[in-house]
Amino acid sequence: MKKQDIINEVKNLESKYFDLVWYARSSPQNDHLKGSKVNRKRIEELHPEEVKSLIDGDNLDYDYGFYCGMLAGMRYVLSMAAYGKEDAEENFPFLST
Repeated sequence: MKKQDIINEVKNLESKYFDLVWYARSSPQNDHLKGSKVNRKRIEELHPEEVKSLIDGDNLDYDYGFYCGMLAGMRYVLSMAAYGKEDAEENFPFLST
């Protein structure tokens, strides 16, 4: 596998975990905000099993923590690839959504 293929896969995972962390932090009470309801629906359709675990799973805190950790890890790898280890370590963990 080429380096760019690996980076592309990590980007895909970063996007997935960004969505899941955003979803966990969102609320139907905020669906009046522009794009919120549409984005929640998009994530529900893309990641139905993961969303289900965030809504009524047996380990809500674990699942949310796992998704946050994966988001931080994927961003660390992408930052290291683009800007170097020092920058990656300085910004780790970057969990803004």
